[in-house]
Amino acid sequence: MLNRPRCWVIRRFASQHAYQKTLNLPQTKFANRSNLQRTVNELIPESCDKIYKSQLQEFLSKIEELGDDSNAKLKLVEENLFVLQDGPPYANGDLHYGHALNKILKDIINRYQLSQGKYIFYKPGWDCHGLPIEMKALKQFNPDQLGKVSPVKIRAMASNHARKAIKLQKEQFGKFAIMTDWDKPYVTMESEYEINQLRVFLKLVSRGLIKRQNKPVYWGTETRTALAEGELEYNENHKSKAAYVEFPLTKDSCSKLFESANITPVADVSLLIWTTTPWTLFSNRAICFNEKYEYQLLRDNNNGGNYVVVESNLAEKLEFLINYQKVAAVSGSALSRLQYTNPLLGDRVERPLLHGDHVTNSAGTGLVHTAPGHGFDDYNVAHNHKVEVVSPVDAAGRFKLEELPPHLHELLTEHQTGLPRLVLEPSTAKVILDMLQKMGMLCSSHDYTHSYPYDWRSKKPVIIRATPQWFADLHDVKGDAIESLEKVKFYPDRGNARLSSFIKNRNEWCISRQRSWGVPIPAFYKKDDPDVTLMTEETVAHVIQVIREKGIDAWFKFDDSNMADWLPPRYKNEANSYYRGKDTMDVWFDSGTAWNELKDFYLKELKLKQLPTYLADVYLEGSDQHRGWFQSSTLTRVAYSGKPVAPFKTLITHGFTLDENGIKMSKSIGNVISPDAIIQGDKTRGLPALGVDGLRYLVAQSNFTADVAAGPVIMNHVAEALKKFRLAFRFLLGNLQKATFQKISYDQLRPIDKYTLYKLQELQITARTFYNENNFSKVLTAVQYHMSNDLSALYFDISKDSLYSDALDSFKRQQIQTVLLQILLSYTAIIGPILPTLVQEVWNALPLKWLGEEEHQKLTVFRTWPHYDIPESAKNSFANCELRLLDEFQRQFDTLEKSITKPVQTVTRIRSSECPLPYNEDELADILRTARVEIISGGVPEETETEISLPNGTKLHMLVRPSELSKCPRCWKHNSSQEDTLCSRCNDTIHNKA
Repeated sequence: MLNRPRCWVIRRFASQHAYQKTLNLPQTKFANRSNLQRTVNELIPESCDKIYKSQLQEFLSKIEELGDDSNAKLKLVEENLFVLQDGPPYANGDLHYGHALNKILKDIINRYQLSQGKYIFYKPGWDCHGLPIEMKALKQFNPDQLGKVSPVKIRAMASNHARKAIKLQKEQFGKFAIMTDWDKPYVTMESEYEINQLRVFLKLVSRGLIKRQNKPVYWGTETRTALAEGELEYNENHKSKAAYVEFPLTKDSCSKLFESANITPVADVSLLIWTTTPWTLFSNRAICFNEKYEYQLLRDNNNGGNYVVVESNLAEKLEFLINYQKVAAVSGSALSRLQYTNPLLGDRVERPLLHGDHVTNSAGTGLVHTAPGHGFDDYNVAHNHKVEVVSPVDAAGRFKLEELPPHLHELLTEHQTGLPRLVLEPSTAKVILDMLQKMGMLCSSHDYTHSYPYDWRSKKPVIIRATPQWFADLHDVKGDAIESLEKVKFYPDRGNARLSSFIKNRNEWCISRQRSWGVPIPAFYKKDDPDVTLMTEETVAHVIQVIREKGIDAWFKFDDSNMADWLPPRYKNEANSYYRGKDTMDVWFDSGTAWNELKDFYLKELKLKQLPTYLADVYLEGSDQHRGWFQSSTLTRVAYSGKPVAPFKTLITHGFTLDENGIKMSKSIGNVISPDAIIQGDKTRGLPALGVDGLRYLVAQSNFTADVAAGPVIMNHVAEALKKFRLAFRFLLGNLQKATFQKISYDQLRPIDKYTLYKLQELQITARTFYNENNFSKVLTAVQYHMSNDLSALYFDISKDSLYSDALDSFKRQQIQTVLLQILLSYTAIIGPILPTLVQEVWNALPLKWLGEEEHQKLTVFRTWPHYDIPESAKNSFANCELRLLDEFQRQFDTLEKSITKPVQTVTRIRSSECPLPYNEDELADILRTARVEIISGGVPEETETEISLPNGTKLHMLVRPSELSKCPRCWKHNSSQEDTLCSRCNDTIHNKA
């Protein structure tokens, strides 16, 4: 080239440029990159709202056509409708990546089911009641004002906050491309939802499952309300001040104990207990032992020879007992006749020793301090033996001095503030331990790090405190609930054991909360004796009717003027002797009854007379909901129906969101990535703008059954993957624009075309398998592999020459375009559930003529998968021959002189001496990307020809050599008779065009 005249070089490039216009180069309006504004304004409405409403309306029309035939309707529902119940997010604050993870996973499942011929019902929801919103409402008031704010005002402020949050979150959810009707959500603070919730409560009342008891509950001292187990977080590094404390036996009990040990009474005996909550010692009313154990009587050689009692095995482990001498052993049953006193209380009341199955010999002393007002096992034992339950601690976690002996008042009062001490303050523990030391009751103390329950909202440690609360009795319900889970499919499988375990270990559910923002517990209390309550099936049914007429806020207008309205007529004369309760229901009861939305859909909208076996096909939430929404949904549904049937057929759980270092995303740490930062990017944090589909791809490519990580590295990988998808679609669409729109039948396709369709069929089967397993990351992996290996590196590369250089209406070009169309249809179907706006953009760019208006419209809504029935021979005919030829071609090509840099500069000779090849020279030239192929039948192979043995036993000989012809300035294949002259193929194509 350097030796050529400059004018020749200019002339040659001008010639090549002139021929470029004669090529069928790809042309498409499909963009190189997504446009966020267009995605939000056009593509999301087209691929979400329009599709959801269209398919649901079609289903409703089919239901309507069945008239009053309830059986036919039920069959249509069970066979053709797919229902995914939305676990309602909390209406408070901006959305985070966890919200995106949850909603997008649900949408992928819905869209896949739609593509498989199902109709979809998916109603989004919001959880609105509860403490966080109430606290937001109360923030504007100072402590002096709080007690004067009416419940109605609190509720109005909380409602306003929730509605603003729903509006904000709805806008943010709208950018996730979720297929639903956002204008028709369910909201737990809406009147009809609250009425339905109260009806569920009414059913539990009618079945005798709702009870009021003064018993211990988890209590949040910061939030001043009872808490359910599902509202707790366990801090594994909580530090407590633990103590070994001695309680003296009575004189008579000392004698009995010595008698059991065959020892002459010589000194006093104490029971040694271990506690991590010294503040509960004032509530001690019994000490528990286990009658199955043996106990040691130990003498203190340094303290006047007094004795302590400890379980035998544990006596060996307590180092501070090194100076104690073993005197005798007694059976646990010998302790049952004994009594002791609690010197802290300054009384001489003799208190019992009681057997307890909960007493172990793995830690402590084998003797358990029992405060029935501050422990669940303590309460159960005390209740069985009619031991009093006391809890001298108020809602803020301070001692109630009026319920404690006078000699403790000064000790338990803070000198700085004059207020009673907070029981959880370290200074309180110190004061109590000092008092125990002075009284000779403290044997030893130490710091103790252990797992301890915290309020998940305030992030503060809770206490166990006995207060009068309303409980749902689960003893009879949980058996049916566990049985119902036996028929449920869990993904991952470990969810079954987890949910079953939570339900199995739960006997009661404390459903009352001391808040204003919620659904009221419709109970009435006697004014002159608040311990007397009135709540029956009749009264609750009447309250529901009044609330329907007056609105739920009317319950919270606590005046006496209209009490007669709230009670059934037969209570008219005594109505004014009652007042309405102020407790509201646990918010898990609120959201747990969301299955009512599905029940109403079936009975009211579809007008079924019988509900399907399962209300929802799928429930999908985070793994923390095993103890929350999954559990409350199962319990309320089973309790309401009285049948062992869960509200869901399949239960799917996902993990939490982490940063790339494996640390849980947290605002306090500063590692939270918002969905908006993923969509629009954040240069300051090195986050590329992924757009809507990038956010969805990020979710889908993760193993969501474990915790899910996100960060700059992962997001850059996602950006690269999306580019490859867009390039592939640009190639497909660009080569489907210039066409005669003629689809060629399968029988008329070339072997390489049939092989490509076979691999496409194989991809669909693989993708379906992974979709059915909810393994979306493997769907993407399979598509990416196919796109790189079967398309980009093979079929696309093979097809480019014909697509660009052959005549527009050539048969081979039509064959290729037929396959390209099927590739596009398959790819849009397979990745449609994951990348719906990308697919919608592709769909909008596809010429309507390829499908016809009716088929195009159907596919626009349902995205059904193309059906292929390609025989195995399609794979074998290519894989066993062409792939072997390709390998040998590449081997020989690599040995050619360095000036030969492209296959189009070569000629390939193939000699077949045994049988004719099933391909012509033109097809093989495409496959090998060589300038041309010469097929020779028979003859003696030359020494330069390499033998190739095919799997079927056929022997071929191949030789790859540089082409002796010149480069065609149009197609660039070295098939021209002289330089700067068209090859015969290109000359004929241009001549025919002319």
